[in-house]
Formats: sequence, structure tokens, C-alpha cells
Amino acid sequence: MRCVLGGDTLNEAQLRGVNLRGAVLKGTTFLDADLTDADLSGTIMSAVDFERAILWGADLNGAQISDTQFAKAWLTAAILSDANLRATSFRKAQLRDSRFQGALMEGCKFCGAVLDSASFHHARFTSCDLAECEINGTEFHGAHMRACRLVAVCGIGANFSNTRLKDCNFAMADLTGAKFSRAELGASQFSRAVLIDADFRHADLSGADFSRSDLSNARFGGAKLFATDLRGANLTGAHELTSGQLIQARTDEATMMPNGSKGPYRRHSGAERPVLV
Repeated sequence: MRCVLGGDTLNEAQLRGVNLRGAVLKGTTFLDADLTDADLSGTIMSAVDFERAILWGADLNGAQISDTQFAKAWLTAAILSDANLRATSFRKAQLRDSRFQGALMEGCKFCGAVLDSASFHHARFTSCDLAECEINGTEFHGAHMRACRLVAVCGIGANFSNTRLKDCNFAMADLTGAKFSRAELGASQFSRAVLIDADFRHADLSGADFSRSDLSNARFGGAKLFATDLRGANLTGAHELTSGQLIQARTDEATMMPNGSKGPYRRHSGAERPVLV
């Protein structure tokens, strides 16, 4: 028999390990409640409030969640694989080591959340806001992201390999050492981002905006740079760039070439050959 909680108030409740598998939760409040290791898999949630709740290690696998609040909640190592999340807020939540593999997210807000070492393999994001999140070492391999904001994220060593990023905004992000190999970055924005030592091998950067970004020591072997905006970008020491790639990109007198010279790039100048920095 399915548990149904409608409009109940369970603030500060001690519910460690509670089994609510497949439950229907509507308008229920769990403010400051302790749901450590709770089983919430397969639940249907609407307008539920978990603000500041503890859901450490909770299982929300396959849950259908809409218009729900997880603001400032603790979801360290929580499982949200294959969950369907719509208009849900994780603002300033602790989501370190959480798992969102295969999750579908639309209109969700993660602003200021800690997502270090979380896993979003093959997840799909549409119109989500991850501005100022910490995504250090986070896995986005194979994810699809459309019209998402990742402004000023800190994503040192984050893995975006094989992702599809369409109209996403990474302006002012710190993505030092991030991996974008074989990713599609169509029309995405990386203006003023830090991408030192980033890996763009075999990625499609066509139409992406890297103006005034720091791409020093980045790798570009086999990457597509058609109409990629590199005006004002720092390419000092960048590896595996060819004359053919740079001719297709947009550079200007403020672009620093791989050999340390100033742009714009001119064919046969040799400026594509890096210097060690």
C-alpha cells in the first residue's frame, strides 16, 4: 500500500533510515528534519520543503520531483539517479559525492551549491541555473545541457568529456584542468573564464565565445574552431593548434598566440607553435 502525505508538517522530525519508497508527498514540510539514509526511491513529490534537512546518503533513485525545495539541505552522497526533477531548488545545498546519473532536470536551481565530485553521467539539463556552484572534480561525461547558467562556477578538474552544451554560459568560471574532449560546445559562452591546462581535443568549439579567457597550456588537437571567438584570449603555450584551426577562429590584436606573440593570427607566421610557460 502506497504511503500518501499531503500537507503534513514534519519539521525537525527524526526520520533516519525511514522507508518512504514509492510514497506520494504533496505540500509536506521537512524543515530541519533528519532523513539520513532514508529510502525515498520512486517517490512522487510536489511542493515539498526539505530546506536545511539532512538527507545524507538518502536514496531518491527514480523519484519524480517538482516545485520542491532542497535549499541549504545536506545531500552528501545522496542518490538521485534516473530522477525527474522540475522547477526544484538546491540553492546552497551540500551535494558532494551525490549521484545524478541519467537524471532529467528542467528549470532547476543549484545556485551556490557544493557539487564537488558529484556524478552527472548522461544527465540532461534544460534551463538550469548552476551559477557560483563548486563543481571541482565533478563528472558530466555524456551529459546534455541546454540554455544553462554556470557563471562563475569553480570547476577545477571537472570532466565535460563527450557532453553536448548548447547555449550555456560559463562566463568567469574557473575550469582549470577541466576536460572537454569530444564535447560539443555550440554557441556557448566562456568569456573571461580560466581554462588553464584544459583539454579540448577533438571537441567542437564552433561559434563558442572564449573572448578574454585564459587558455594557456590548453590542448586543442583535432578540435573544430570555426568562428570560435578568441579575441583577447590568452593562448600562450597552448598545444596542438594548427594554422588551419586558427585561420577559422576569430582573433585580434589582444589575442596572445601560443608562441607568446600578439594577434591577430596570420597564416604561415608560426604563431601556433607553443612556448613553454
